[in-house]
Amino acid sequence: RQPDHFDALHLLGVIALQTGHMQRAVAFLEKAVAINPGISEAYSNLGHGLCGLNRFDEAIACYDKAIALNPDQAYLSFNRGNALRGLGRHEAAIASYDRAIILRSDYAEAYNNRGIALRALKQYEAALLSCDRAIALKPDYVEAYSNLGNAFCDLKRHDEGIASYHKAIALKPDYAEAYGNLGNALSDLNRHDEGIASYHKAIALKPDYAEAWINLGTIVQSLGKLDEAAECYRKALAIEPDLTEAHRHIAGLKKFTGRDHDFKAMEAAWARPDLSEDQRMHLAFGLGKASEDLQQYEAAFEFFATGNAIKRTGYDFSIKEVETQFNDLKGLFTKKLFSDHPASGTSDETPIFILGMPRSGTSLVEQILASHPQIHGAGELDDLIRTIEADFGKTGDAAFADRIKGADTGGFSRAGDKYVKKIRKQAGDAKFVTDKMPQNFRWIGMIKLMLPNARIIHCRRDPMDTCLSIFKNFFAVDGHYYAYELGELGRYYSLYRDLMTHWNDVMPDFIYDIRYEDVIADQETHTRALLDYCGLDWNDACLDFHTTERAVKTASLYQVRQPLYRSSLKSWERYRAHLDDLFEALGPLGR
Repeated sequence: RQPDHFDALHLLGVIALQTGHMQRAVAFLEKAVAINPGISEAYSNLGHGLCGLNRFDEAIACYDKAIALNPDQAYLSFNRGNALRGLGRHEAAIASYDRAIILRSDYAEAYNNRGIALRALKQYEAALLSCDRAIALKPDYVEAYSNLGNAFCDLKRHDEGIASYHKAIALKPDYAEAYGNLGNALSDLNRHDEGIASYHKAIALKPDYAEAWINLGTIVQSLGKLDEAAECYRKALAIEPDLTEAHRHIAGLKKFTGRDHDFKAMEAAWARPDLSEDQRMHLAFGLGKASEDLQQYEAAFEFFATGNAIKRTGYDFSIKEVETQFNDLKGLFTKKLFSDHPASGTSDETPIFILGMPRSGTSLVEQILASHPQIHGAGELDDLIRTIEADFGKTGDAAFADRIKGADTGGFSRAGDKYVKKIRKQAGDAKFVTDKMPQNFRWIGMIKLMLPNARIIHCRRDPMDTCLSIFKNFFAVDGHYYAYELGELGRYYSLYRDLMTHWNDVMPDFIYDIRYEDVIADQETHTRALLDYCGLDWNDACLDFHTTERAVKTASLYQVRQPLYRSSLKSWERYRAHLDDLFEALGPLGR
């Protein structure tokens, strides 16, 4: 009877919001605010609807209008912060949450969401404090306990994180997200069976929990259950067809022999005009892998280049800063420093460090060694750098060099003992534990001072093959910022080789070099030499490394489940025409 009845249109929009009909909600609310543009609450509700459609820019404009009409309402700044977080503008989101808190000092939800934004900025200590404040204001705040657990786990304080998740579950036994986060923590601790059980519980409570399906796929994939992992990723896609990360995972699990269902599904998704840049990035890496399997090298490289270009726009990185850092390491760790500390460090022989550039054979070498009954393969650990920074301060600080120079023998020994204690937690009766963090090549000087009896195995591979293999892979963890642009990648590789030359100059005979190509050519001879270096007797299981059942979480998890193959040698030649920037950056190393 009254098509322009503001209250009716507004309240129909609210009902549509409450029942999850976002398109209808936006249609009603847009009509309402056009009729009466002076009602703050209507703009706020329209912002909710637009957020539900991922139209965050438009939602922010609505919240801005609502705030202009009613600047003292804390919930409006809170909602604006949520929309900014949806765009990944986390610093701006924090400013909005701070505004909400100024207006309402007991706003627990603002503190909680502020913690989420701080986590996204990797400000984990601040995130923890913000979530803790939310709980102090609202002791039964289930979501805040779960987010607090996430912040604890970010800081590698997993036991406290797990306790927080259990608190959330105690308050709300059907809280699927807490079980999902608990599964992540248990997976990080290599408590795989418990992690899998936790993911299954999350999915039982919330069958459409796509993220839990993805994480379940990741953990069973690490255990070598590739078909089961693929099924998990397909279930995630059935729930959220826009979850292109699942396509990338599936592509990494198999060898494509034709344009099968998985290939066509990626192509169909790629053709969509409404994909976000993040969605396109995951698809590009997946389609690049599939196209390479089908020997469609021109198409493959175009996809790889697209995926890398998108990834590279998402962060700041300076190769000059890396050069300065590496030069600082060379200036600090000199022959004089080691002569000034001739008997430093613990005498423990537990660690075997396997290091070098990613994609240089580190996973292969660890899988061979971990097949020996006296070696526990611990994978990529961040315990070394965490121990160094806990005992000697941040490595990037100007005072770090002074602290190292001024440290006494006991300080290095205590740090070494702490590190060994950490890595032995899951090693059982194994004599040795491998730490396969490739980037530990930066810290060989600290290893010498803290752990002088450790073994260091430096994996090398043809520079062009190494760099191209890095370029073709999406790294799930941060830190590989050099990897997504060929010129930067080549310069980083050159800096790494220069640093390795320095380590060999100041610590002769401390590092064992092994070439990937040599292992491929004569596996048994080089496996025997590896075991001899480690002081271990021969064991036939090391030749059948691909049958060893253990968790592998790196990009090479598919390859280490296969016998050795030669097709990866000189694979860069297939892409020669596209690698001029890499050639130039590598200089003599690329020839």
